Amino acid sequence: MGRPPTLSDVARLCGVAPSTVSRVLNRKGSFSATPAVRQKILDVAEQLGYVPNLAARGLIQRTSRVVSLFATPTIHVAEGVYEPLIEGVLEVLHASDYEVFFDLSAGSRRRAPFFRFDGALLLQSPRPEIVAELDRRRVPYVCVNETVGAPAAQVLADDRMGVRLAVEHLARLGHRRLAYANARATSLPHYSIAERHDALTTASKELGIELDERHDAPFASGDEFLREAVIDRRATVVLCYDHQIAVTLVGAAAGLGLEIPGDFSLICFNDVFPVSLLPTPLTAVSVPARDMGRTGAEQLLHSLAARGPARMREIRLPEVLVTRRSTAPPPSNQDRPRGR
Repeated sequence: MGRPPTLSDVARLCGVAPSTVSRVLNRKGSFSATPAVRQKILDVAEQLGYVPNLAARGLIQRTSRVVSLFATPTIHVAEGVYEPLIEGVLEVLHASDYEVFFDLSAGSRRRAPFFRFDGALLLQSPRPEIVAELDRRRVPYVCVNETVGAPAAQVLADDRMGVRLAVEHLARLGHRRLAYANARATSLPHYSIAERHDALTTASKELGIELDERHDAPFASGDEFLREAVIDRRATVVLCYDHQIAVTLVGAAAGLGLEIPGDFSLICFNDVFPVSLLPTPLTAVSVPARDMGRTGAEQLLHSLAARGPARMREIRLPEVLVTRRSTAPPPSNQDRPRGR
């Protein structure tokens, strides 16, 4: 046709009114049309490559059927917990016939997209200008794995539960001296940094486990950490803030001639690639990322359907400990690691 197909083109080829095509494509069931007519409209629209005009639909329906996702561009959406989290979001929103716009822009190019969207989901560290603009526009939004702004709901992982499961597991194995590889100094601000550390100090004290003296220091060097905590100060187990730090320590241990779990046990947060595929698969606290995404999207849909603002809800989803070969009883005193 030399131009994008229109709703009228679909109607003409199907022999029906444009309003009928509109109702079928917008999945409205409160009108009479035979299953055969509905299917013909869907088939012709697909053959022509017809795409509804979201802007026009928004003017008519006073809704865009678009949800925006906002996050920092440094969260690595294709790996770690964010890949399944985003998949959970899309699963719920697409099933409810919503399109999704994902903004990962950095800096202050503009405060928020100029086009209309019905609601938003805020992932880790969205730009402050975005949060302020959503509040100004009174756009409903939900935080998922984040605690900024004044959301309708915030969906978080129960990190205190995860820490407790990990420390109880280590206590049952007989560990009494634990080193914590805390978040890096360059890590993005996040609620989990303080919560995991605070929960660790509480659980360790209650279960009679001594924390290495550097438990509150940011992680920097794998070699330096293992030399000081495991070789010099004789920690028998290391708990890592995340999987990336754990993988760093696996490499450092090999370079120092330390064996896992022969010389020290290793456990981390985030049961994601590649922790289960390492030569010694790692015990890990599994963060319910996909369920967090689903729940966040469901909470946003509830907010969009509600009449008027509601009190903010905080939803904590449980974490699970996945035990593997990287944790074992501590070595005896005569078998303490010497390293290289």
